[in-house]
Amino acid sequence: MLISPILALVQGLRSNNEYYMRWVITLFATVYASTFSIEGIGDGTRHWSRVYSYYVDLSFTQFWSDLLDVLFFRTNMYVNEDAYIHVLSYFVGSFLSMPGLFFVFVGFIYGYFFAGSMVKIFRCFPSAIKHFPYFIIAVYFIAILNLQSMNTVRTWTGFWVMFYAVLQYHETRRLKYALLVFTGPLFHLGYFIMALPIWAVLFLPLKRYWIMVAYLASFFFSFVSPQSLVNQLQVFEVGQEKVQGYYVEERATVEGRIEQFGGGRWYRVYKKSGIIEWAVVGIVLVFIINGDYLRRMLGLEALLFSTGLACKILSNTTWFIYAVSNRSEVMANLFVLAAIAVYWQRHYLMGEKINLHPALRPVLYIATLFIVPGFFYYLSNTIEYLSVYIFFMPELAWFNEDIRITIRGFIGELIGI
Repeated sequence: MLISPILALVQGLRSNNEYYMRWVITLFATVYASTFSIEGIGDGTRHWSRVYSYYVDLSFTQFWSDLLDVLFFRTNMYVNEDAYIHVLSYFVGSFLSMPGLFFVFVGFIYGYFFAGSMVKIFRCFPSAIKHFPYFIIAVYFIAILNLQSMNTVRTWTGFWVMFYAVLQYHETRRLKYALLVFTGPLFHLGYFIMALPIWAVLFLPLKRYWIMVAYLASFFFSFVSPQSLVNQLQVFEVGQEKVQGYYVEERATVEGRIEQFGGGRWYRVYKKSGIIEWAVVGIVLVFIINGDYLRRMLGLEALLFSTGLACKILSNTTWFIYAVSNRSEVMANLFVLAAIAVYWQRHYLMGEKINLHPALRPVLYIATLFIVPGFFYYLSNTIEYLSVYIFFMPELAWFNEDIRITIRGFIGELIGI
């Protein structure tokens, strides 16, 4: 890992030991984060800067006062506004007096739950040739919130914590995992809304038929009164601030999004167009119409698929709060794709095939083909943000932050751009 993290990761993934694979991925994520070129990574840059500007040498008394502001939803312009990032920022900035370790801890925590989720979902991996649609589904599931998404610090770390807790609670029924499912709002306040589908499916006796009907209906009807929900959110100071930033009157059209991002690269336009999201809807409908969801999915498969449908219902019915709708859709895609990946593995390990109706088989192939161009978007992001030191001698980036350089930056220097 100290010589070539990427080779260490490849070697670790070749192991059949889940415990070993999990820790290799976790350590890789930690090293990955430790080599970030901090400038220009979005929300992460702002959170990193605030550690230095506010949390260094912050007294415990002030930390505790600020934490109470966070927990009681009072606006405080000086602090990172969610409990997780507030505690972490204080820990590295004041308790350890090593603010430069902020992303090291972010990477470790994100990597730990991301890796735990991956090894729980995948016991084997589909072949690109023999099982093409399921291969695309599996790769896209990994790509949606890959390690690059730790840049957000809060939102997607919270998702992987809850996702991992769902997997573990389903398997063990232990109380600590049930409690862990409820920690999402500590990472991001939005999970008071976005986690509702997860909690409902996991703990309430909801029948698949009810969820399926509500899912289909959500494309045509809204189950939530926009003004009523907005009024409820504005009860607290923080709620007023968030609603002002997130509330929109109508959905952004596909044409509007293409026009907004039209000056960018084609794969960015494609990703923002919403085509991939509708492709996932097509995949979901295949498994609903074919009867797999209602009759043949078992245990974890059914739980994950139901949760994905419930998250999509929330996404469709909160269209007027774009940040909630958009993030809920990401969560919906992750849950349904994970369900299909687990469903495929059960059949494969039993030596069986998933029997699709002849009319539905081409729909599945076409839908997965629509996902393929999106991989160029994720590849571009990786090149743009991933440090070149991930290939060789990551410790060079630790000793001198000024020489940190991304793969895209290195290629640019190499060819003189």
